[in-house]
Amino acid sequence: MESALLSFSDTGTGLPLVLLHAFPLSRRMWEAQIAAWSHRFRVIAPDWRGFGESPPGDEEFTMESCADDLQQLLRYLKVKEMIVLLGLSMGGYIAFEFLRKYQDQLCGLILAATQPIADSEPSRKARYETAELVQKEGTGPLAGKLIPRLLGKTTLETKPDVVERVRSLIQSNSRQGIAKACYGLACRRDSSSLLDEIQIPTLVLAGSEDAIVPRAQTETLHQNVPSSRLTLVDESGHLINLEQPGKFQDAVLSFLMGL
Repeated sequence: MESALLSFSDTGTGLPLVLLHAFPLSRRMWEAQIAAWSHRFRVIAPDWRGFGESPPGDEEFTMESCADDLQQLLRYLKVKEMIVLLGLSMGGYIAFEFLRKYQDQLCGLILAATQPIADSEPSRKARYETAELVQKEGTGPLAGKLIPRLLGKTTLETKPDVVERVRSLIQSNSRQGIAKACYGLACRRDSSSLLDEIQIPTLVLAGSEDAIVPRAQTETLHQNVPSSRLTLVDESGHLINLEQPGKFQDAVLSFLMGL
């Protein structure tokens, strides 16, 4: 289905649980979680502009614009209850922006494989190089470049089906959408000062083999959010929900049932 701006899925009834997908994937990364949770919760999963079935649009892609798009989607869906927001990686960066403007709409927050800091100069340069790569050579070479960092050692060595699924998710997105997101990620603001203002129950999730988010940043996130708890998922890299879906779902469900 589509709202004014975003394609989305909306499944089940109950407490609204909103799933924010990672870069450079789409809402399809959540298929197992939607199936597992939609009998207990109303599970809403958007495609960001330029990803999945959402068109890129003419505007710049920023974390702020994504947060505003999400707010518009929730209005479109007539969601009047408090929601739980689950953001993984880029989805976490967008969750920080949503918190800045709309924290009064949240009753819970799940931050998976994400960090509050802005990109360093080397990281920004890498984003620009990724944008150039996908524009010149397409999504196939991009997938080849990113998969060894997105997935953990265990997954890369023992789960070829997950590797191919991630490759397919990356390759199904548009060059333009991915490139615009690279620039948006590179210019995102630092959210470290926001952490001690988070006044809602928060779950921090991290993969033990994550090559993208340093463990120190995960610890900083957990220690500075007052009402947070931390779960480390063994034998998982950055894409925890795809690499260890059972452990991921158990941790999230335990958190949700405690709200």
